[in-house]
Amino acid sequence: MNLGLEGRSFVVGGGAKGLGKATAAVLVEEGARVLLVGRNSGALVSAAGELGERASWFEGDMADPALARELRVAVEERFGGSLDGMLLNAGGPPPGDALELSDDQWRGAYELLIGGPLRVLRELAGSFSEGSSVVWIGSSSWRQPIPGLDASNAFRPGIAALVKVLARELAPRVRFVGMAPGRIDTDRVRSLDASRASQGGGSVEDVKAASEAEIPFGRYGEPEEFGRVAAFLLSPAASYVSGSTVQVDGGLITALP
Repeated sequence: MNLGLEGRSFVVGGGAKGLGKATAAVLVEEGARVLLVGRNSGALVSAAGELGERASWFEGDMADPALARELRVAVEERFGGSLDGMLLNAGGPPPGDALELSDDQWRGAYELLIGGPLRVLRELAGSFSEGSSVVWIGSSSWRQPIPGLDASNAFRPGIAALVKVLARELAPRVRFVGMAPGRIDTDRVRSLDASRASQGGGSVEDVKAASEAEIPFGRYGEPEEFGRVAAFLLSPAASYVSGSTVQVDGGLITALP
């Protein structure tokens, strides 16, 4: 299928690695230009180099209040101020149970997951072209709480609600779609497995094996498997998909709507 992405321009959050980089790779392969955003300039430079001349990068932290305006300037410089879509992706908050997380950790989780993305959307709203799209990456915690990730469990469902709200408020000019990845083999998931292992869950290999046993597919997903779905949802090929949350989880989530 031709996704109709030739010549289109996208901002890709978390673009240096993992889900962001995998999505950017598909977008570039389909002929789009991407601006990779992330906190590690070295990793961004490396990723942009791998992706080729259609990729550029911008260093910034989603939780930083200054990012939104700086990113708007970057979009004006790189894409002439016209944007066809955005992958909202900013990693995850620290693990911990609700009453163990400090006030600072709760505030930081809000800024990372909701405050920062809302500021970016507010700044870039005027840059989105007709028929553009925003894919907001969340987590399977949108549907089912994950033990030991209570900041995510609290805030991620709110993002799913924002996807629906914004899909109505900005329709039909901009589509909004949420994505709920399950256990994809990324640095974030490896870090969480290591954290669980250090808290008495056995070795990292034991933790991973126990997690895989809960997945009907019997394995973690690959970033590329997620990236292909994200690129489709960002593309004109998904022109009537908006307000939905799409799971990419190998059948992990069992909750009904």
